[in-house]
Amino acid sequence: MSEEWPIAAPPLAGGKKAAATVRPVDGDRRLSAAVRDFFLEPGTRLTEQERALMTAMLHGLVDRIADELRARVDPSTAAACPSTAAELVADLTRAGLLQDEALVGLLLRRADIQRLAQSAGEGGRTRLQRWTADEDAEVAASAMTLLTARGRGRDRYGRIALDMVDLPQPLSFGLVQVVAAALGRLCSAPSDNALALAAADLLAERPQGRRLEEIEAELAEALGSERRQEAGLLVSLAADGEAPLLAAILAAEAGIAPEEGWRCLLGGGEQLALLLRMAGIIRREAAALLAHAGPALGFGDPVKAIEAYDALAQEQVDAARAELELPPAFRRAKAVLAHHG
Repeated sequence: MSEEWPIAAPPLAGGKKAAATVRPVDGDRRLSAAVRDFFLEPGTRLTEQERALMTAMLHGLVDRIADELRARVDPSTAAACPSTAAELVADLTRAGLLQDEALVGLLLRRADIQRLAQSAGEGGRTRLQRWTADEDAEVAASAMTLLTARGRGRDRYGRIALDMVDLPQPLSFGLVQVVAAALGRLCSAPSDNALALAAADLLAERPQGRRLEEIEAELAEALGSERRQEAGLLVSLAADGEAPLLAAILAAEAGIAPEEGWRCLLGGGEQLALLLRMAGIIRREAAALLAHAGPALGFGDPVKAIEAYDALAQEQVDAARAELELPPAFRRAKAVLAHHG
């Protein structure tokens, strides 16, 4: 059995782990963090596997950005800045510069995708693989593009990864700047000015490819409504561990943004029931999906989820769709105003 304290303890020289008794204590700061963590609901707390995967993705992303920045400065000074990804991430974390909901949201989404893919049984060719040879050229091209993009999003160990091309532009701009600033703080050279210029150069040459989520949504659109409503499609995708495509297809049918489809898919039985109703999924198909995917999606009793599906009036479904069609920032502002009104 794994031991949590040795995992959490800081490493000593020579690769050894420190004992729990010598773990550094940061007074009130550590106590505050312990209070928050201790009272988190078990269902909301990250597992060790999720934390490890998200940490590996973040370190890999920061490492690639740092390497790109070093490649854009004078080679004679770049060698004087050997800071590792772990050092950069630690420095930025202490300063609160990585605690960004958009960044953590992407990391969590990738971790959820890997978890759901691993929960699927081993089988033959997946639905996505069959679509690459589809008679519809647009569907075949979109499916091949998605498979290629997913292959790009892997690290050298085959684990799911996060690359700059998958970051929204505002997020990539901010992350490159803070990594450049951290390099400048931790290294005697190159100069801050050189690193700022390197950051500007990297952002100007930022990969222009589409994000993975955009490619998934493109395939969902290419299928068309008739094929998205095909009998057995949803259960087939769930069996393949294709949660991202499942969410994209349901979102396309519901007429809402793909990210809202993803949020509803993992939001519990009632949220998934609402998504299925908004997408116009007939009861038989909805019940089959809820029964098949319930354990993997973690919403508990499928019977309660189908009861929630049955209990929704059409007026509630239409109102929910109208709300989700509003921009997220607008909805957040409405919620804040309502709370303080």
